Amino acid sequence: MSNEIENGNLIIRIRNGESLEEISAYARERLFKDGPTDTVVLEILSYLKLFQPEYFSTFEIEIIETMGLFFKQPEPDTLRGAIFDLYSQYIKDQFGESYTPMQANIIKQIRSKQFFSFSAPTSTGKSFVFRNLIKNSSHDVVVIVPSRALINEYYDRVHEIISSKNVNILTFVDRINTKHSTRNVFILTPERARDLFKNKSWLNIEIVLFDEAQLSDEESVRGLYFDSIVRRVLKTFPQAKCIFAHPFITNPQAQLKKNKIDLDEASFAQQYQQKNVGQLFYIHDTKINEFYHLGMDKEIMGKQKVQAHFDPIHRAIESGGSVLIYVPKKHIYDKSIYSQFEKYINMCLPLQDKEAVQMVEALRKYIGASKDDKQFYNSEMLEKLSCGIVTHHGSMPLAARLILEHFTQKRFCRICFATSTLEQGINMPFDVVYLDRFEASASLSVKNLIGRAGRSTSYRVFDYGSVIVRKSAMNALRKTIKKEEPLSEISHLDIIEDKFDEKYNEFKEAIKNDSFSDDYNLTNADVEKLKSEDVTILIPTLLDMMFQDDHIADPRSEDGEDLKEVYADFHKLYEYYLGRSLEMSEKTVLSNAIKIMLWKVYGRTFRTICQFRYAYASRLKERKNFYKKGDDKSAEELNVQYLRGYHDIPDKNLNNYPLFDKDLKAKDVDYDLIVYDTYDYLDKLIGFKLSDIYYAIFHQYYKENQDERALRLAKYFKYGTDDSDEIWMLRYGLTFEDIEWAKPCIIRIDESEIIFNNKISSLEKEQLRTLEQFIHPDVIE
Repeated sequence: MSNEIENGNLIIRIRNGESLEEISAYARERLFKDGPTDTVVLEILSYLKLFQPEYFSTFEIEIIETMGLFFKQPEPDTLRGAIFDLYSQYIKDQFGESYTPMQANIIKQIRSKQFFSFSAPTSTGKSFVFRNLIKNSSHDVVVIVPSRALINEYYDRVHEIISSKNVNILTFVDRINTKHSTRNVFILTPERARDLFKNKSWLNIEIVLFDEAQLSDEESVRGLYFDSIVRRVLKTFPQAKCIFAHPFITNPQAQLKKNKIDLDEASFAQQYQQKNVGQLFYIHDTKINEFYHLGMDKEIMGKQKVQAHFDPIHRAIESGGSVLIYVPKKHIYDKSIYSQFEKYINMCLPLQDKEAVQMVEALRKYIGASKDDKQFYNSEMLEKLSCGIVTHHGSMPLAARLILEHFTQKRFCRICFATSTLEQGINMPFDVVYLDRFEASASLSVKNLIGRAGRSTSYRVFDYGSVIVRKSAMNALRKTIKKEEPLSEISHLDIIEDKFDEKYNEFKEAIKNDSFSDDYNLTNADVEKLKSEDVTILIPTLLDMMFQDDHIADPRSEDGEDLKEVYADFHKLYEYYLGRSLEMSEKTVLSNAIKIMLWKVYGRTFRTICQFRYAYASRLKERKNFYKKGDDKSAEELNVQYLRGYHDIPDKNLNNYPLFDKDLKAKDVDYDLIVYDTYDYLDKLIGFKLSDIYYAIFHQYYKENQDERALRLAKYFKYGTDDSDEIWMLRYGLTFEDIEWAKPCIIRIDESEIIFNNKISSLEKEQLRTLEQFIHPDVIE
């Protein structure tokens, strides 16, 4: 190490233009010997580009070549560059793409091993490797990802590279388009992956990709579910290749060990540390609102804090870049983020781009928010979005998240306030990441969020991003960057745990003992329980109330007694499933869930359900009557109506609490909170739990008694409709919004194909894109 490096203070020296030759020579030599693995080396290069851009440009191409970023197509201008150019050509000849050396090694291991577990930093292009792997496979491929948001990102990317109409790209396991398809690509969450096993007879699975496989360490039902899917894949499809991908994990071999896969000639594990972008680090002293450069290795970069001569957030926004601000969900809900970061929000002017405006309006239509009337159904989230300010969290409806992610990828986003939902794989890189909340205990999550700083572009430049933490988190950041991230070597399936509800342990035992029903997604014991006499005796009366003249209709009488009886019977059915009476707090949650669930059965859209709940909580009808009479004072003095917020059940220890404080004025009910809470009910409770339970009850009753009404209601719980054509359209991947315009264009639809009429010629471009995979010359009449 040269004296200039040993003397430290590199941040100040680089800014002052001192010893640039010695400093750059050190960084370039380390990069050549070790590859782009050292955070400090990449930090030095980032500072050289920040403070001395003209000097850095004289060897920037060499840096790109030495990092192995061959996808940038650098043109060598040195002997060292020529050597790397030969290496690049070798990789392209061997693997068919301009891969980085790390990507090429991943492909090599996948080709030669049946089981491969690896980890790599974010933004290193593993998804590009996976997409090409999917494209070049001969048989069925399964991709298992942790969230439905990531499903849709994969779906879009796979569609971009597979143009063949002989390949079904599906987000559920289903047998469709059989007349035209030769293989399938299934992109699934662990919950959806259960359908693989009941369809094993016709599947020919070549590869199973477990992306973001660190989900196996999550202490929840989802972590257990992930482990169960791995075990069942290994047992049911023993010839399939299994690949596990993780970010930053130091012992990827743990994934093999916990699943009883021997490390031998058929299996391998590797930790990759190569990075594609550099990063700079700052601390923010919020008391005086000043920013300081922070070196990860203070012995090299400098022990004294160095004040920045600029505000990195302001600079990024001003130059057209984007900033991710990681905040607690509570601060999004109470809107405190808008006052805390008001300075930067005021920099974001209304967007004029036509496509951006269309995205905002599409989201407005989906959630049912008003456009101009701030007294009713007003969405502050949309007001901010129209200026390029995004909020992103786990209670944001999936359809909304997809719009926001496309919005950000199109570079319309200036500021994104987000929770940890962005940590898992979603392709939303930013120029600056500001960690307003630093959770040292969740170091892997922090690293994943930090990994969002810096876009790996295709341009022939060295890319870098910036990370900012509060002054109080300075030491914690350094420790987190250096901290090892081991994965547990013991599966949730093999751990005795008593901290979860008894249903969790029942589920675990059923998976271990192979006593789990794939048809109903319940344990065999629960399935038997749900066809007991206690359950079936309730169903005829319930069906009589649910159906009128052979049609499902709102079961209302003038006094509302029928509705109360319907709710009471659904409560009893759930209690029979649970095997105990519900606590009062659990009952209030279930009552809200049943009401929302039945609204869905009656054909209500998401926007309508949100508007119903808002109208109730905000006493909309009463307020409108007062306004109509000119009595604005009485309208604005009304207090909010009690509305129970979402919470997961069963939970014996749950407390009763309202979504809105009882002293809140009805006029101040937050429509955005109604949207988020409604989605939580639909997604986390109804979609993840209740729909399976009620489907099993009514479907089994139909099988025993042949009451068509029970089958129709079961279909409503499973699909949201009992129309056979609509169910087939859903199975082909269309949404209910798609069905509105697609149904008139379809003559016939079944397992083999879709037959269209000439009306498809009048569809819009985006609508055609949704159907194009299934349009063949011989399917139009």
